[in-house]
Amino acid sequence: MAVMRWDPWGELALLQRDVNSLLGRQSATARGNGLVPPMDAYRTDEGLVVTLELPGLRPDDVEVSVNEGMLTVAGERTVDANVAEDAWVRRERPVGRFERTFSLPEGTDASAVTASFDAGLLELHIPHPPQRRPHKVEISSGRASEQTVDVTA
Repeated sequence: MAVMRWDPWGELALLQRDVNSLLGRQSATARGNGLVPPMDAYRTDEGLVVTLELPGLRPDDVEVSVNEGMLTVAGERTVDANVAEDAWVRRERPVGRFERTFSLPEGTDASAVTASFDAGLLELHIPHPPQRRPHKVEISSGRASEQTVDVTA
């Protein structure tokens, strides 16, 4: 006999889905339904690169904004209007509005943030703030020779 592990969170998610179905509504903000697009972020010498997966969406379906040091990616995935509601046999791809917001490093130039969209991937390039870029500080000793030391912020 196989031993099965009990997953209380999975049970709660199923209960929430059943209640929403019973009440005729969709949970557009629940994290477990996939409406929070997965994101990867990594550093480069120039700044941060953030990639979000947005399959099935077009650039016009997505809005990227920066306000008071917060970068927000928002959009909406809709149901195929060509399919009648009672024709669905199974629908697993979530629909509804999504939004991801994260704070930018202090001093980031919001006008220098760029975005590109290709094959369902939104790629954001966020430059390092000027004070975080490595710079050289010269040290003088009062003698004729000077020494340069690399200092990173």
